[in-house]
Amino acid sequence: MTGMDYVYTVYEEKSFSAAAKKLFMTQPALSAAVKKVEQELGMAIFDRSHSPLRLTDAGQAYIEAAEKIFQIQRNLQRYVDDLAQLESGNLAIGGTNFVTACFLPTLIRQFSEKHPLIKLSVVESSSAELFAGLKNGTIDLVIDSGECDTKEFESLTFFTDRIMLAVPKSMDTGATELAYSRQDIIAGRHLAPGAPAADLKHYDHTDFLLLSRGNDMNRRAKGLLRAVGIEPPVRLYLNQLMTAYHMAAAGLGATFLTDTLIRMAAPNDSLNYYLINHPLMEREIFIAAPQKKYRPKALQAFWDSVANIYVNDVNTCQ
Repeated sequence: MTGMDYVYTVYEEKSFSAAAKKLFMTQPALSAAVKKVEQELGMAIFDRSHSPLRLTDAGQAYIEAAEKIFQIQRNLQRYVDDLAQLESGNLAIGGTNFVTACFLPTLIRQFSEKHPLIKLSVVESSSAELFAGLKNGTIDLVIDSGECDTKEFESLTFFTDRIMLAVPKSMDTGATELAYSRQDIIAGRHLAPGAPAADLKHYDHTDFLLLSRGNDMNRRAKGLLRAVGIEPPVRLYLNQLMTAYHMAAAGLGATFLTDTLIRMAAPNDSLNYYLINHPLMEREIFIAAPQKKYRPKALQAFWDSVANIYVNDVNTCQ
């Protein structure tokens, strides 16, 4: 390992003792190795007066440079592997909880059957953290919904979710004749041309369960409510769509769910589902990778696999 590796491990662990344990070396030896790098740099990398450790301004610049160097090294190794026609190595795929639960099982199964030598790892996190990982090279591909910065990342939309209003039957005082059942959703009746839609204003005084701020579903829900001109009470803010589903099924409030989740969730007859006609109620699921001239074969193979799986059956989530 190089001095840069030692410094970066200390940065990741925020502690010399934790980094030494991870590197299977003594703390004095690690401290000496980092001190040597700082002497060569001419400035301190870590502010040792704080616990956990903090980076100095010079340290921040050093870590940013190190991440770029590590990315170059990874790209070089992949390029050499590809030249040798070795379809092996590692591929890190990132996704939010819902996306990884719904789409990745099928994608990984199909991909691994064709490319068994490629080791896959899955990172579940928020969209912001996933794209940060994609940018610094710790994640190779991201599967997500919402927005994608097309200046930095290339994306491919392969699936479209329809977002439905879910209302507990025990508290539904709206136009229930317009409600869809889970079987209606599975049959795709809500997607038929001219499918009956409900007026969200009927639920102005209904308690709602929304996903937390920073989530794409929060942005869509808040935007829809503003567009309609209502401010219903929010009983709970939650982190996951599946949690919102179970909370709504328990009669705690209305919420917004994707038709994909409704199809895949355990059968429950306690909710009415309503179609709301608004552009925010259609959500694209996409795969994203950095905008680069060279794309490793393993990454390209997974990209192509996603397109091939969903090109003929875009309404299947297995």
